This record gives sequence, structure tokens and C-alpha cells, in this order.
Amino acid sequence: MEQRRERRVQVQYPISFEGNQGVSKGKLFNLSMGGCAIESGSYVQVGTTVTLRVYIPTHKEPIHIDRAGVTWSAGQDFGVEFADIDSKEKERLQKLIADLQEGKGSIH
Repeated sequence: MEQRRERRVQVQYPISFEGNQGVSKGKLFNLSMGGCAIESGSYVQVGTTVTLRVYIPTHKEPIHIDRAGVTWSAGQDFGVEFADIDSKEKERLQKLIADLQEGKGSIH
């Protein structure tokens, strides 16, 4: 049985993503330090590279992920692996996940 490398948290955050198909919106529903799953009205192909902006209700600015690769796609849901994220954004993401795991963060 395959084991995930990182613990995932279940969330519901608005997200926008930009790739070769232009800018689209969706909902992030599964998050870890290494990637996330997204529900969207758009079909995104495996192998596509996207830029992400995750909108957290308790944060003024979205968390920006410079580059993420699409690793799976099922209908209008897809998963990405974070490939390039600024160190400040990575710290914000780590704090968000830690707060969620401790029950401090907002889930939606």
C-alpha cells in the first residue's frame, strides 16, 4: 500500500490557477506541504504546469505558489505537486498547515 510522504489536511479554500489554458478558479480541498487537490470547472491535463494563488479567509494576501505540476486528473478534479515556492510563501504555508492540524485555522 502506498504511503503519502506528508500529512494532508482537508480544507475548502478558493483558489485561482494559471497555465496554458489561461486563468481559472476552483476550490482547494486537500492540502499538504508538497501539493494539493483542486476541484474546478476546468479540465486540466496531467503534465501541465500552473501558478497557484490560494485565498485563505484569515489572510490579507493569497499564498502564491510560483510553479506546480499536475500529477493526476479525474474529471474536473486534479492534483498538483508544488515545484517552486518562495521561502516566505513556504513559511506561510507551513504555519497554515500547522494551525489547521492543531485545530486553530479556518477550514473554509
